[in-house]
Amino acid sequence: MTNTLTVTVTIKNQDGEIITINESERAVPYIKEIEEQGFRNAFHDLETAVLETRKEASETVVTSYLETMSLKKNRD
Repeated sequence: MTNTLTVTVTIKNQDGEIITINESERAVPYIKEIEEQGFRNAFHDLETAVLETRKEASETVVTSYLETMSLKKNRD
């Protein structure tokens, strides 16, 4: 059994309107896994999941934001 870590990254304009949003998920150790693996190994798995999930969500949102801004600039 595992738990899921979800990271959501949102870019909004000054009016609060969402320009772009992305959500990324990874499995994280369940308490039983922590007991079986030991705290150090389980913490490493958790830390890795957090870093990978945050990176994936952020990269996707930044790419989408830049594409959106590029399209708006080309229309102006």
